[in-house]
Amino acid sequence: MDIPDRRVSGPAFNDSPHLMAAITPDGVLTVVNAAWERALGYRLDELAGRKLARLVDDADRATVRKLINARADGLIELALRCKDGSYRAFEWEGRRVAGEQTIFITGKDVTDRRKLEVTQSLRLYELHAEQARRRKT
Repeated sequence: MDIPDRRVSGPAFNDSPHLMAAITPDGVLTVVNAAWERALGYRLDELAGRKLARLVDDADRATVRKLINARADGLIELALRCKDGSYRAFEWEGRRVAGEQTIFITGKDVTDRRKLEVTQSLRLYELHAEQARRRKT
């Protein structure tokens, strides 16, 4: 698929800190920006031509379809598997281009925010558990 134009060749695309890509309606990554390599560790040539669904856990394949169909309201959270086997969480937005067989997706890395939220939840749980133990004694 030939992606014609400045949408995927200019500095706004190439220099973005967010994952940006053009994908086909069946989920094949046709063009990705350099942020994919920085975030996931794959070379750009390892990603082009690969199905997005191959980068997610099997349980998240339906979420990939929602993103590709660009029918979800708001952001879609979806974690991608890094080359080292770890996962990073992203908030995604997809936009289908009218009259074209191209969907543009943008993913913002929210991994650190999710880790912080989990840590805060665990601390709150530990605090409540300690208070409950003290009440019993």
